[in-house]
Amino acid sequence: MFLTPSNISAILVSIILHFYFYNSKHIKELDYEFYDFISVFSKTLTEQESDSYTVVIDIDEKSLNQLGQWPWSRVIDAKLIKMINEMNPSAIGINILFSEKDRLSPITIKKFYENFFDLNVNFNQFPDELKDNDKLLSQTIQRVEATLSIYFRHTHSYTTPHCQSLKYQKNRFSDIETNFQATSLLCNHMTIQQNSKDFGFINAWRDSDGTFRRIPLFISYEKKVFPSFALATLLSVDEQMEIDSSKSTLLVNFSDKSPKIISAVDILSGKVSANNIQGKIVIIGSSIVGLNPTYSISSGQKISNSLIHAFVIENILNNTTITQPAIYKDSNLILSFCLSIFITFLFYNKRYIYLIALFFITAIISFLWLFKSYTLGIYISIGYLWIPFIYFYLFISIYHANIINKEKKEQEKFLIRQSKLASMGEMIALIAHQWRQPLSAINGIVLNIDIDYRKNILQGERLDEHLNKIEETTAYLSKTIHDFTDFFSKNKSSEHFYIEDIFLQLEHLSNISNYKHTFISYTKQENIEIIGYKSELIQSLLILLNNAIYACEKNLSHTKKGQILIDAYVSKNILSISMEDNGGGIEVKNFKKIFNPYFTTKEKDHGTGLGLYILKLIIEDSMNGKISLKNSKKGAIFIIQIPTKLS
Repeated sequence: MFLTPSNISAILVSIILHFYFYNSKHIKELDYEFYDFISVFSKTLTEQESDSYTVVIDIDEKSLNQLGQWPWSRVIDAKLIKMINEMNPSAIGINILFSEKDRLSPITIKKFYENFFDLNVNFNQFPDELKDNDKLLSQTIQRVEATLSIYFRHTHSYTTPHCQSLKYQKNRFSDIETNFQATSLLCNHMTIQQNSKDFGFINAWRDSDGTFRRIPLFISYEKKVFPSFALATLLSVDEQMEIDSSKSTLLVNFSDKSPKIISAVDILSGKVSANNIQGKIVIIGSSIVGLNPTYSISSGQKISNSLIHAFVIENILNNTTITQPAIYKDSNLILSFCLSIFITFLFYNKRYIYLIALFFITAIISFLWLFKSYTLGIYISIGYLWIPFIYFYLFISIYHANIINKEKKEQEKFLIRQSKLASMGEMIALIAHQWRQPLSAINGIVLNIDIDYRKNILQGERLDEHLNKIEETTAYLSKTIHDFTDFFSKNKSSEHFYIEDIFLQLEHLSNISNYKHTFISYTKQENIEIIGYKSELIQSLLILLNNAIYACEKNLSHTKKGQILIDAYVSKNILSISMEDNGGGIEVKNFKKIFNPYFTTKEKDHGTGLGLYILKLIIEDSMNGKISLKNSKKGAIFIIQIPTKLS
């Protein structure tokens, strides 16, 4: 039945995991990584060869080095705008905020000297249009119908009255709803801002990971809706341009045609051909840090605010805008949950091939869907599918691996117990064999006592002699029972014992007494003391010894005499026990398989293929040791190495 307690627990974990990710900031940031991948990947595949619609006139380091630090006199700004306009662009957007008066205006300088030095500076020789630089710039802007920039703030800062009353003259956005709300507004100086019919906000926000990806198209302020600077610049070209009000936010497609960038000083120096400007939408701005913020994009490149708005214009005109509909986030999370339940079912039924196939098929389909949707201008929020799915996949894999590991350990314990029980029949036969002669001896002694008694020759000395023999024989029988009791003991705690005791018990428990042509010899260091699992060590050596006896007996036609040499020595707190026989050795091709379960080179009636497998489990898992095998000239050598102290 699928709905087992463990599977129900896994399903509950999946539900909790998906609820956590639903509003988690973590999944948003990881989803950004998927978007960055597809945007960078798409850019490598789409090489744009045709000219762009936009040109950015950059007030760069080169311009500041030649014309002085910012702010320039607005006479220079007006001249720059005028020269650009003479090259017949389709529109001009000014991505610069002129929020204060121009301090270099003659009328401003005149008032300064009057207020601080009581001097009357005469500028009568100046033409009227050059006495007020702000007015000159304002007239130039109005004449060329350039689009101005404004900036919204989300703090309760002071907003000047002329900015407070600012509204969009075209009144096209009254029905548009936007989630972006502003609390204050920064606009241009009143002389410049007034009578300007085209303006838009230049705000651009980085995502929570510090990378710029999206920009709002509309912001609401004082119940009035304002367009972005890029959109306002486009509307200055075509007032009837259709606007999709559902796209309140755009993911900027930086794989689109890159706008051309021209230094402002090259325009003022007359070094730029009109062909570079004619028919283009021109954005005047700056890439200097401190004058205009720069933003890191998905590719790692840093770009200016002006270039961002130029890309937005390219996206709209090329119909390559990218949107991220909210419905994909919800649908991908639901799909992720369904897949999580399905992989729980597959894990439960141990359909591992299907699991791998499901993973790769889902990956291929989802990423093909991701790329296809991206080319159609939609980002499907694929991270909301893969992130919770991968997290749960890892969880259920680890959880299932632990279950399998527990089952494996239980199976190993069962096999070890089964091995002991399988040996019980042999042991009972050995007990019977080893008891037959002592019992016969006891019976004979009792008969001798009876005979002596009947003959009246049973003296005290004679009786003591008979009783001593019975006591020695029963002690032998008791020791045999003790050896077998140790072997079948379930006690797992470590104990002190000597290797000599192990060898004596090993000889009692083995089949060696049933064979007349195989002999065992022991060599050992004196007084090797071990702290470990006595019963398990006996079982391990018994497996090796019985295998060696079988090999020796089978090879008697070549050797005439079976020999088994057992050697024990200690080095650096490691006990090494080697068992060498002259049974002909093991074929090299079987070396890697010899410890596999159910692999045997014996005849069916003599082996199950579990002995050496269980030996390896005991030595490596239970006793923290290792087992190795090599061939000698006459047979095989097995070497067991275990710590002398196990707790």
